[in-house]
Amino acid sequence: MPATPTGGILLAHGTEGDTRLFIPDIRHPRFASVVPWVGFAALFGALLLPIACADPETPSPRGRAIVIGVDGASPRVVDPLIAEGRLPNLARIASEGAHGPLRSAIPIHSPRIWNTIATGMVPEKHGIVTFSFGGRDGRQHLYTSRHRRTRPLWTIASAAGLEVAVVNFWNTFPLERINGVMVSDHILTTQIDERERLVGAAKSRVGEVIHPPEWNQRLAGLIEARATPLPDFESPFHEARTLPRWVLRDELQRRFEEDAALAQMTLEILREEQPDFTLLLLPGIDRVSHYLWGVLEPAEHYSDGLVPDDEERAGGRDALYRYYEFADALIGELIAGFAPDDLVVVLSDHGFEAHESMMRLTGNHHTEKAINGIFYARGAGIPAGHVVEGLGVNDIAPTLLRWLGLPEARDMDGTAAAFLEESGVAPVASYEGLAVDFIDSAASVSGGEDEMVERLKALGYIESDSP
Repeated sequence: MPATPTGGILLAHGTEGDTRLFIPDIRHPRFASVVPWVGFAALFGALLLPIACADPETPSPRGRAIVIGVDGASPRVVDPLIAEGRLPNLARIASEGAHGPLRSAIPIHSPRIWNTIATGMVPEKHGIVTFSFGGRDGRQHLYTSRHRRTRPLWTIASAAGLEVAVVNFWNTFPLERINGVMVSDHILTTQIDERERLVGAAKSRVGEVIHPPEWNQRLAGLIEARATPLPDFESPFHEARTLPRWVLRDELQRRFEEDAALAQMTLEILREEQPDFTLLLLPGIDRVSHYLWGVLEPAEHYSDGLVPDDEERAGGRDALYRYYEFADALIGELIAGFAPDDLVVVLSDHGFEAHESMMRLTGNHHTEKAINGIFYARGAGIPAGHVVEGLGVNDIAPTLLRWLGLPEARDMDGTAAAFLEESGVAPVASYEGLAVDFIDSAASVSGGEDEMVERLKALGYIESDSP
């Protein structure tokens, strides 16, 4: 298929790439020598899908942008820790920009919410309605990127000519060819030591989890090597620390190492590629909270025999707070190379609440008690010290598009945050005509599906397979 030109938006293409419509973004420096060509079918489609291009006088995008998703980060923990001075990086973002609760949507399942964040569409539109679906074989199968029916931010930004990096966002397998680097959410469960498979040397239907190929060995090895940007940060789950008796210490230690490796991957990409738009999802706080949240709840939430003693409660609470401090420190490393006018966004998809499961009081996110996540943003055009009200997960994609200077779409279910001024860029009707180029359409699995399903079962997200 012909390469997608940069500096504009590819709205439609034929099945063989022989028909397409390219809408140039005349603000973009990459547009200088691009000459779009239009096939009759795409032109006809364009008549049904009116697009208003940016005015030539519209200023260039403000700068680079990074979005750091911290799955499950709750304002019930963040707010008091900031008040105590224990989350200095989030506190600095709040003082320099805007912050407040981010309202999620029930049912609060991470893949449906993160895909709403990435697309601006409700789950019924984008198609990722939960974690998995039952197959004819009686087994649970994960939703994949092929099930997403609407276009995510990375597709839109890449088509507009921005260089993009995406690391570990939900439902990014099979990989999509973008103008930049993509690391699938299957990276954490792929057998990393099977190097031949990762670099495509093995002949199988197992697909890539990192693209372009030159990044495979370099990034995949970071997990195996337990790479971290914070070598001196002691694990909250160190053997010497007391934890509640139901906690699987090794499992939580694994989460600690995985978040560190994901941050290190992103730093490697940031330093070498200097992408215009970066998206990273850190899953650790969510996974840790499923084990430790119960120690924050009063004793009346516990059944007889489940109440932790004072030492277990104090140890569990300290470990959870320390993990939030760890996430804040990773954020500090990740944003260190961004200029004051660059956009920095840190957000979560939900909070947490008490949940009794398998003879232990843990945490989960089912009701209004866990509906609010966090939102922190600073950068050009964002008023300092602004307290955000009424922002929901539907609003994130339009907000990011507005800041980037790209058209918002009328068929999105949210609106850009009120604290951002109008961009002067006319909205488009939809981005649904954008081409999505899957890298390996023949591959049906990544190699990590079974482990991902088992992890989700252990957390109570999906039920066991039918008999």
